[in-house]
Amino acid sequence: MAARSVLIAAGLLLAQRPALAEPVRTRNVAIVLYEGVEVLDFAGPAEVFQAASSDADGRPAFRAFTVAPKKGPILSQRFVRITPEFSIEDAPKADVLVIPGGSSGTLLDDAAFMAWVERSIRDAEVTLTVCTGAFVAARTGALDGHGATTWYGAVDRLRQAAPKVNVQEGRRFVDSGRIVTTAGVSAGIDGALHVVARLLGRNTADLTARYMEYHWAPEPYLARNYAP
Repeated sequence: MAARSVLIAAGLLLAQRPALAEPVRTRNVAIVLYEGVEVLDFAGPAEVFQAASSDADGRPAFRAFTVAPKKGPILSQRFVRITPEFSIEDAPKADVLVIPGGSSGTLLDDAAFMAWVERSIRDAEVTLTVCTGAFVAARTGALDGHGATTWYGAVDRLRQAAPKVNVQEGRRFVDSGRIVTTAGVSAGIDGALHVVARLLGRNTADLTARYMEYHWAPEPYLARNYAP
């Protein structure tokens, strides 16, 4: 009888113990490259996602890779030559899609790329645009009825190109749910840290920013969107 009581008590104790944390799911982060892309527009977010923490077993939180409309090297800002890992023909499905700015107008005229990016935005957990990358997301209609931002020098052009989008000037980033748009260049780092906070928690984003020695100060009202 006493042995049975001990077993029951042990069972109750085990039932009260908190469940072990689930292992981190490694998310695919597809970073779009193209001729004339801004270096920091893609390199900043890439650094954030690569630096974000792993779980206790060493599984990375993100697997970042580059994808371009076609195979072959591209030239960024006329001095950095990069060979993308994938083209839109063979790129893995993106959980997080990053569309950086630069000469992004060339993408709008590429029917095959625009078809791919429309599917990718629809299927991704979240899309992050940097600078004029917002024009690409806007062209798909994914930003219609939502708030968005872009590089300060392109705000008026985005308003003209996307009259159904609530274009907001002076914001580092705007979270519209499925899409996070940012202002230019370094603002992409803020947007990427915000995405990390949404998916993995504010503490992980803060530790990532500290590793990068980057001063990050998100708007307080956004805290409710961050994972525990």
